[in-house]
Amino acid sequence: MQTVRRVYRYLIAFISLEVMIWGIIQLARTTFSRELIGSTATQLASALSFIFVGIPVFLLHWIPAQRSAATDSEEYSSRVRAWFLYGALLSTLIPVAQNGLALINRVGLSLIDIPVERAIFGGSQNWADNLIAMLVNALVAGYIFRVTRQNWEKTPPGSAFSETRRLYRYLWGLYSLGLVVGGIIAIGLYVFSTGEIIGSSPHERWVNGITLLLIGIPLWVVCWRTIHASLELPEERQSYLRLGILYTLSLIGVGGVIIPLGLMLNTLFRALFGEAYTASAFLQEIGAPLSNLIAWGGVWLYYGRALKADIATLPAAPRRASLRRAYTYILSFFGLVAAFIGIHMLLAFIIDTAFDSFVIGELSRQRLAAALATLMVGAPLWLQNWRQVLHEAAQADDAGDRARRSIIRKIYLYFLLFASVIGLMATGGNLVFELLKALLGESVYGLARTVLTLMELLLLFAGVLTYHWMVLRKDLRLAERNLAERHAQYPVLIVTDESSDISQQIEFALQR
Repeated sequence: MQTVRRVYRYLIAFISLEVMIWGIIQLARTTFSRELIGSTATQLASALSFIFVGIPVFLLHWIPAQRSAATDSEEYSSRVRAWFLYGALLSTLIPVAQNGLALINRVGLSLIDIPVERAIFGGSQNWADNLIAMLVNALVAGYIFRVTRQNWEKTPPGSAFSETRRLYRYLWGLYSLGLVVGGIIAIGLYVFSTGEIIGSSPHERWVNGITLLLIGIPLWVVCWRTIHASLELPEERQSYLRLGILYTLSLIGVGGVIIPLGLMLNTLFRALFGEAYTASAFLQEIGAPLSNLIAWGGVWLYYGRALKADIATLPAAPRRASLRRAYTYILSFFGLVAAFIGIHMLLAFIIDTAFDSFVIGELSRQRLAAALATLMVGAPLWLQNWRQVLHEAAQADDAGDRARRSIIRKIYLYFLLFASVIGLMATGGNLVFELLKALLGESVYGLARTVLTLMELLLLFAGVLTYHWMVLRKDLRLAERNLAERHAQYPVLIVTDESSDISQQIEFALQR
């Protein structure tokens, strides 16, 4: 009952606080903005209605919550109160950052005579709109911060406030990282822009990019330095939230490198196969992928290294190996899928060209380039990571036994077996369907081509199934041999009566 009432009270307080804040902002904008003259009645009525509703409702719920927290230690350290305070800080401080971003963005565009409507944020606002929103949100954030700091003085370590503060810090870190990545990509697009773009100017890109970096870099440095300083506490470094975020950012970084690299290789192959590109057009084509590769490559390098460093500090060796193993298997899976798709695209292209007069055209170049690019991206990624897990599982010591018995390896192998069997069933069924239609007299256009394409796909699924089935069987044989060697290290002495044959039965059972 206490928890339900607490959730109700703080949820209503949070909603009414936001209604009150934006009512005050709208009222101040109506008062100070000249652009609203002539329509102030509607604006004023809307703002006052927000204020007249928001303030009483907020006070009716916030004051009892504060009184309860002053007398009840459980209320003071409750997770619901922590979520309210840190949620209120986020909902007020992020608008401060966003309005500052919009203000700087418009000033930068004005300095180079570009319409402010092309700003990445707040193109339809003015300086008064932004300053008012920043001031009101900053004042409320200051009050909420003071209440939060008082809470910390009376909250024991390891409480819900510690967990919520950790989440709050990482959310700020992710927000600032998004600004930095967006800024790098925008500047990269400007660098590789070779001419005017219909409806816009490439110059606005570097202004937008610089604006994102001016806000994002300082914010990112402060956030991640604060997070790094908190790692002196073991619970911070070993928290599942931190490991999950580092894993997610590392994997997103890998995807942000692999996908743009494939797109760049695709463009390169199309040029090699005869597609006409001028130097400027080629740069324009690879500009967006290269910008993303640079930005996300930095994310991969930084957070991948942070992930490895955190894993290395874990006290338990099996847990360290398990976390590294999970990361490697995920990359191996992505690489295998990409390599499989690339091989299928390449074989399908070869089959199609065998039935047509082979003339390199735009569509043929695109198909062949896409196939080769996908294969060249996926195969190295799979081989590099798969060799690591194969080497680990082939060891005869306890580490190798744990690697073979790990749940992530079982999931990986059995999922690939499952997917391969389903692929065989679907492809085989489609192949039989096409053949039966032809045998029953129905005319099938391009039957030979269709049959060969289905057969190559069938062989690919069969190859994946056979290979991973052999890997799984090898794991089982190594596990049995390892178990037999362990059993052999424990001799057994059986003492029985000479007239009893129980010793032979026990010996037989133990041998089995």
